Amino acid sequence: METDKVLPGTYKTLPVDPSPDPDIHAVSKNEPGNYADSGANKSENGGSTSSGDDSFESLSYEEAMSKYGSGRYQVIIFILLSLVTFSCVFNNNGYIFIGATQEHRCKVPDSSNWTDFNNKTAILVYTADTCTYNKWARYGDEVDGNITEVMIEEDIKCYSWVYDKSFFDLTVMSEWDINSCTGKWKIALASSMYMLGFLIGCIFLADLSDRYGRSKLLLVSNICMVVIGVIASFSVNFWMLAIMRLLLGIFTAGARNAGFVYVCEIIKERSAAGMLHGVTYSIGGVAVTAIAHLFPHWRHFQLACALCYILYIPYYWIMEESPRWLLSQGRTEEALAYFKKSARINKVEFPENLHVYLEYQPKVEGNALSLFKTPNLRHKSLVVCTLWFSVSIVFFGMTFNAGNLAGNIFTNNYLLQASGILEFFGIWYIRLGRRLAISSAFLIACLVSAVIPIFATYGMQAGVITMSMVGKLFIETNFEMIYVVTAELYPTTARVTALGLGSSIARAGGALSPYLILSDDVWKSLPYVIFGVIALAAGLVATLLPETMNKELPDSLHQVETENLVNHVLCRVKQTTEKEDEEEKTMETVAV
Repeated sequence: METDKVLPGTYKTLPVDPSPDPDIHAVSKNEPGNYADSGANKSENGGSTSSGDDSFESLSYEEAMSKYGSGRYQVIIFILLSLVTFSCVFNNNGYIFIGATQEHRCKVPDSSNWTDFNNKTAILVYTADTCTYNKWARYGDEVDGNITEVMIEEDIKCYSWVYDKSFFDLTVMSEWDINSCTGKWKIALASSMYMLGFLIGCIFLADLSDRYGRSKLLLVSNICMVVIGVIASFSVNFWMLAIMRLLLGIFTAGARNAGFVYVCEIIKERSAAGMLHGVTYSIGGVAVTAIAHLFPHWRHFQLACALCYILYIPYYWIMEESPRWLLSQGRTEEALAYFKKSARINKVEFPENLHVYLEYQPKVEGNALSLFKTPNLRHKSLVVCTLWFSVSIVFFGMTFNAGNLAGNIFTNNYLLQASGILEFFGIWYIRLGRRLAISSAFLIACLVSAVIPIFATYGMQAGVITMSMVGKLFIETNFEMIYVVTAELYPTTARVTALGLGSSIARAGGALSPYLILSDDVWKSLPYVIFGVIALAAGLVATLLPETMNKELPDSLHQVETENLVNHVLCRVKQTTEKEDEEEKTMETVAV
């Protein structure tokens, strides 16, 4: 099938209007695969080319990034966007503390004097369980120890409770009496509502990011997180809070995915950037635990987290838009302005005339459904979606279950979140190869999930915490590796859409994980058994991933599909040639 793709070493000349900036001349995209060069021809391998008396430098996007887009400016942008990831954890993990379980018992009447039908004086006392209490009449003299207790009424239903305030002054559970007696499922529901919101945000906001840019989506998402977060802190009932959590999930997804994709599009070392992004997430987990420790009242905690997002609103005016996205939209002057600013900050000499081009770039490439239209893309997308779903169930399951571990909830969370800081080792781990690294991390998480019930059975809490830390470390590392491999598999115009699809599938898994944790009512270790089985299955599926290490990012779905088909054909040709050679040798042997 013929395409309009311009092959390496060729360049199609189209007339364009002169650049408004005398120092910048850009390649303009008019049609997919066609490039305009103001009357000049692209050199075969980039570099300097001349047209009359003017000389210019023609570079592909990857070459331009290596030459003018790698340095302190990119480090600054990476740090700024990592802070967004840092704060997104406040919404992701905040509900661990907002909806924390507090030990509780029935609130019973005060002891009082009572006279029975025999005119005998006694003292009414009460013994309380979680959902019921008993009424006793106590006769006798406590001084001589001759006391008799008679049951007056038993299993009286509770309508109010007393909560332990050792760790929290007020949580959703204690403010609205949402406990195992009145419907503990509501606590899990609010977590699921947040994940549902994240899913919606991944689907709808991802498409807006691909159409209108990463910076615009970051701006809108941060403003909405401030407003919604503040409103959530003043919720008048549980259902209002649940709706606010749903909305927070939508815009947290927008901010997280747009920021991550921006990083992947401007940083050459994508795997290192992805892993360091994950380290930032873990540091955010430690920070949100500290905020919860500082504000034991859930409303104050929620308000403090919401106000943090005000810091990121100025990003829209501080940072340039992603140059790769700008080129994909034909906005070449703005893309070159990015490179010019980058070169100035990085102290690299910038040429008077520079042409930057993407190898093949259609303007619009559909929505999430377009990722399933062709065989190779469908295969990739199904594998990637399975991995997203699995890693999310295990990761959020282990994270949310921290509140159910024995001991101090703050200490447990500090340890679990701090273990994720060691995720920087993933910078080297992922270089084993994307497929091997992801598959092995799932299998290690499976092994850990199998060991935890053994420690729990023998009351070895230190072992349970240690194994939980190891499991969370590997599964959190895997989360970031799957982010990286998804960004590497898909092209510029569909990258945020692909990440949005993966993240939305992940949030479906995350929405399920709070209900899997409730299975601890059957057996305390049952959640870990479930997580282990899921991790094992995902580890096997990960072996079907194509390898993307040390490969340039693709620029179109057509390019991805064509390259895969070419590789497939070359592989088949090689197999056929080897088979023919083998048959020829066999015939020669027979002839002899």
